[in-house]
Amino acid sequence: MAEQGERDMDGGASADPRPGAFPLWPGDGSACGMDGAGVLDALFSTNAAPILLIDPGRDGAIVDANPRAAVFYGHSRDRLRSLHVWDINQLGRAILPAMREIASWEGGHYPQRFHHRLADGSVRDVQVYAGPIHLGGRKLLLCIIHDITAVIEAEQFNRLLLENVQVGVCGIDRSGAVTFVNPTATRAFGFRHESELIRSHIGRFLFRDSLRSGPNEGGRSHPVFRVAEAGEPVRDIETVLYRGDGTSFPVRLTASPIRNNDGIVGVVISFFDLTEEREREAQASDLANALPGAVFQAELHPGGGLRATYFSTAAASLFGVRPDADLTAARTLAPVMAMKGWARVRHSLRQAGRAGRVWEGEMEIAGGRWVLGRAQPRRRHDGTVLFNGVLLDITDRKGLEEELQQAAMHDPLTGVWNRRRFQQAVGEAAARLERYGRPYILALMDIDHFKRFNDTHGHQAGDDALRVVAATLSDRLRRSDALARWGGEEFALLLTETDLPSALGVLEALRQRVSAQRMACGGAVTISIGVGQARAGEDIDSLLQRVDAALYKAKAAGRNRIEQA
Repeated sequence: MAEQGERDMDGGASADPRPGAFPLWPGDGSACGMDGAGVLDALFSTNAAPILLIDPGRDGAIVDANPRAAVFYGHSRDRLRSLHVWDINQLGRAILPAMREIASWEGGHYPQRFHHRLADGSVRDVQVYAGPIHLGGRKLLLCIIHDITAVIEAEQFNRLLLENVQVGVCGIDRSGAVTFVNPTATRAFGFRHESELIRSHIGRFLFRDSLRSGPNEGGRSHPVFRVAEAGEPVRDIETVLYRGDGTSFPVRLTASPIRNNDGIVGVVISFFDLTEEREREAQASDLANALPGAVFQAELHPGGGLRATYFSTAAASLFGVRPDADLTAARTLAPVMAMKGWARVRHSLRQAGRAGRVWEGEMEIAGGRWVLGRAQPRRRHDGTVLFNGVLLDITDRKGLEEELQQAAMHDPLTGVWNRRRFQQAVGEAAARLERYGRPYILALMDIDHFKRFNDTHGHQAGDDALRVVAATLSDRLRRSDALARWGGEEFALLLTETDLPSALGVLEALRQRVSAQRMACGGAVTISIGVGQARAGEDIDSLLQRVDAALYKAKAAGRNRIEQA
């Protein structure tokens, strides 16, 4: 602090604060062959700091001041000679007992801090080096003034900073003894006042068993000690520290060497208590694991690289892998889904990331299970897109959807397509004919004398007959063909990529197989068939009319036969 005040306002030479450094200390003017004026000139010419001469016997009157003091206080030298010490000291007359105490000293002195008031009303923090001097037969006080306002402000700022930051800060010397500690560190270590920690060995807080086995347990292996030895700081180490009662708490720790002209004299340690952060992480993990699905995180890098970075524990069960498997590893994820499936997922994630929109996708994974993924993208400053999302098992839902689709597109009694789905298929075939010239055949088939069969054998037997006919017809069809229950006892058949002669052979074989079947009731049924090939430019309704007319012709001609449209 004195170093800051030793330089005067004009940047002059440093003043030696020691009373013995002055030409007349102790003694009087005659001892050096000088008169009073000569003594003052000698004093004032050798010191660039503000100097005051005060007479304690005259109620603290200011006897004289050097020119530097006049500049500092903003008073003329004559004005200063008319003042008392209590005119410039914020303590007022309360300063007088301290002044008399200083005047009683015999050799040696201590610097004192005061608030001095200047001519403009402002107040400065000063450090006063004061001691008695005999001059002209009088005992006066020689006061050298150092302005330490900036130093005090810096000290106050640093103290406030250390007291209010939410980071624990402590310093140790080369032996490991604690030399200072801020309130945050004091509380973190479980103490009420810093005095309980000063001079304690830092090993007490670095090692679990230091209280029983000594503070140096673990030796110099701890990174904090290596900082003092190597002079290289360590940053952001995640470790644990120990409180006074031996309990531990997680921290993120940084340690840097403290240097002076003699080299490294200690280490300053700062740490952030991670207890609350770890609790929040644990709560988030518990919440993620309690969700009806799995939480995941993935990174999409600017170059297009995609990497999974996190899965909650529920993902292992969802994907059917071992609980301890590393789901962020490609080798673990690869068998979960087919290569084409992963390619679709990567492509859709990249598209969502570049567009900044929510990603959503359904994936079929190993074991016939289905997963729904949904993730919100968030772009980082480096261009990486972070996806935070969830994965839900929708296997049951997909099964229900399939059942609903089956119900919507299939006849519930026979299991073949219903009329609506069949019409869609015919429309698709008509489009292929129009665009590529690919032929298709349409046939309508009716069970002969079905009402009489029902009346004879009962409605249950009639339903059985419909199922048997549908199964017999479906059994001989290609995957590209389509069979539907057109209504009542009537069926419709679509043969794709087929001309009429070929279709006639297929239909004849089907007719014969149906007539050869025997029902559970002991009866038998036959079918009549009308068939026609679609013509270029012909609409579907016209084709249906032609085929329906051919069916009626087959019935009129005796049934159990095929007629062409």
